[in-house]
Amino acid sequence: MKNKRKPVILTVSILGGLLAIACCIWFFWGKNALKAANSDPVYVNSVAAIAGLDTGSNPRYSGVVEPQTIYKVEKDETKTVSEVLVAEGEPVQVGTPLFRYDTEDMRLSLSEAQLDLERTTNLISTLKTQKSTLEAEQKKASKDDQYSYTVEIQSVELQIKTEEYNSSVKKGEIEKLQQSLNNAEVLSEAEGVIQEINTTPKTDSSGQPAPFISILSSGEYKIKGTVSELNYRNLFEGQAVVVYSRADSAVSWAGTVETIGTEPTQQNNNNYYYGMDSGDKSSKYDFYVSLQNPEGLILGQHVYIEPDLGEPGKKEGIWLPAFYVAHDNAGSYVWARNDKDKLEKRTVTLGEYDTENDLYEIKSGLNQRDAIAYPEESLMEGMPTTQDNSGQTAIPGQDTGGAGAIPGEEDGILIPPEEGVLPADGDFSEDGGLHDDGSFDNDTFPEDNGDTASIQGNIILGGSDASAEVFTQ
Repeated sequence: MKNKRKPVILTVSILGGLLAIACCIWFFWGKNALKAANSDPVYVNSVAAIAGLDTGSNPRYSGVVEPQTIYKVEKDETKTVSEVLVAEGEPVQVGTPLFRYDTEDMRLSLSEAQLDLERTTNLISTLKTQKSTLEAEQKKASKDDQYSYTVEIQSVELQIKTEEYNSSVKKGEIEKLQQSLNNAEVLSEAEGVIQEINTTPKTDSSGQPAPFISILSSGEYKIKGTVSELNYRNLFEGQAVVVYSRADSAVSWAGTVETIGTEPTQQNNNNYYYGMDSGDKSSKYDFYVSLQNPEGLILGQHVYIEPDLGEPGKKEGIWLPAFYVAHDNAGSYVWARNDKDKLEKRTVTLGEYDTENDLYEIKSGLNQRDAIAYPEESLMEGMPTTQDNSGQTAIPGQDTGGAGAIPGEEDGILIPPEEGVLPADGDFSEDGGLHDDGSFDNDTFPEDNGDTASIQGNIILGGSDASAEVFTQ
């Protein structure tokens, strides 16, 4: 009988042990996990923002390498282009033929002009002969006919002068046509690269008619950048900037903002560009940067432009304020948001310590994209996180003037209540009212309407909130 009881006792003991273990797990871990999951979200801020690595603190603009000058070639709108002799991207030298006009039209116009000049010359000759005849007849005419001859001769002289003027104009026209015919090919007057050819009329980014051919002249380069209207006033002419290669951020060039456009840049569809730095639809403006030394740049290369903040000693890597780093027997850690948006205790490896600015160098454990919370005793792993800082308690040493500051506090100091807030002595009025002991004066006590009423509220006494309940009968 005793042998039969042993398995039962053993089973009960095992179950009891498992139950005890489960209770311990629940007591030491499960209860805290449930509490953490049901707690209010903890505010976390990005490491980039805390460490001053956020690009928003130093705007970055896109740019492209252009020559110092752009040579624009216009075509004669009165002529027809028969052939374009170059292509976009093609290098040209001084004297390189760019395009050719239709010579057939010019030859026809020249022939017509020459015929008109010949007719005018013949008419002038005829008029001069007529004048000579009239003058000879006038000498033989009677006194009564002298006046009529004089009038007729003067009329012929006026016609001669008119045709002589027409002849001079026609000669000038023929000369120009002859020159155009001799110069049917338009030659480049600059050395460079063909940037654009507009065989059909179009407008440039500022809405002005674009040239027929644009040539990027060889020589010193400049950078053409774009800035949104949100950051437009952050730039100024003469501002020092740094130009970075998109392919290798370690390669940079020093420059200065030369000019800033005053008219927004437009796309071909007349819609404004979307602002990269704002994410919203905003106007874009062109600005130009002159370089101290353009060596290494390539025409047409795309680059980044950042204002030169003049910080040659700026620290590299991630440096966090010391109050974000906690320590225990296992080492140093921060409260970080994990990939499930939950709070976790994350171990970090520290580097140097900046005693002057109270900063720790973070060697490993965090990157710029992580988000961390200000360490407090109430924090637990598994708590939900948020980056909405509205209504959050101000962090020591941080700006408390914006969202997240404690109402009525500035840099941790209580601000006196504004007009209309209950005074610290508890009085509602000069005649009486609610006092520190919670009692009312008779003239301000609620009237007895026969019903039981209760009033509950928060009363500011001595700079702190005190709950008071007043019952009336």
